[in-house]
Amino acid sequence: MGLLREIQDAAVDGSSDLETLLRKCRVLAARLKHEDLKKWVICELDGYPKSIPLPDYRECRGQAFGHFLGAYGRGIQNCPIPISDVPEELRHKMSHKTFHEGVGQLKNLVDTVEGPTMQFGWPAEASRIVRPSNLADDMVLGQGWLVVGKSQIVGILSTVRNRILSFALELEASYSDTGDAIPGETPLSKEEVSRVFHQQITQNFHAPVANVGSGYDFQQAGTINILEGDFQSLAKFLEKNGVSKEDISELKTAIKADPHPKPNSKTFGAKVAAWLGKMVTKSAEGAWKVGSDLASKLLVEAIKVHYGMHF
Repeated sequence: MGLLREIQDAAVDGSSDLETLLRKCRVLAARLKHEDLKKWVICELDGYPKSIPLPDYRECRGQAFGHFLGAYGRGIQNCPIPISDVPEELRHKMSHKTFHEGVGQLKNLVDTVEGPTMQFGWPAEASRIVRPSNLADDMVLGQGWLVVGKSQIVGILSTVRNRILSFALELEASYSDTGDAIPGETPLSKEEVSRVFHQQITQNFHAPVANVGSGYDFQQAGTINILEGDFQSLAKFLEKNGVSKEDISELKTAIKADPHPKPNSKTFGAKVAAWLGKMVTKSAEGAWKVGSDLASKLLVEAIKVHYGMHF
């Protein structure tokens, strides 16, 4: 049985050891000489350092609870805390739990904690930030925590397994002997492996770029490969395709100034829209050496991916 088929069978079998499955994927990454796959596997096995962006499937939403204290010994135990009682700029952080641990640690967490939920304490500073709107004015938060269902952590492990399966199936469709390459040879190009990796593992936007007019090398066989919410990957893509650092810096300022659009929104904020107009004008005037129609489409698609917009 070939390595790729072993990976597929282990991914399908929900009772198989996920760490062993990932180690097989690391062997596959070595044979394919694919650094991104190797890094992803290592992070899933050993945990994600703070310096590496965390995949979206490793963030879980929870319900906040707290003990509140009042005058004359009054108190309320295990009181649900509405998210509206948390300052708007902190709501996402205080209502979501991110998991940086390796899959082995996560499985151990699920297996050893009793009951269907887990509790994760808020920092002590929360008592100065959270003020209950439905309690007496003298009531203050003594202790706060976030409750997350264990099923969500099980879901993280299932997502890793499912994405490995999708990746292995897609590779087999491209070249059935991918996992059994002769040492020193790679049966698929790095570009093809990267395409499958980003579609099935990271699920980033990954699409071909249109041809452009003569006189300008615009990565005609390249890709848009941008991580949602990661401006650095957006900046890298834009700089690679001819946008000046000054213009990229202006876009960063515009994104920070505008409110974050909703996923189903069909418009950008005013400052980002103005930046797009400026860039299209530059293109029409020949300053960017890219046709205005292509410039508009390219920039809009890239910013949509950064925002996670779906129109």
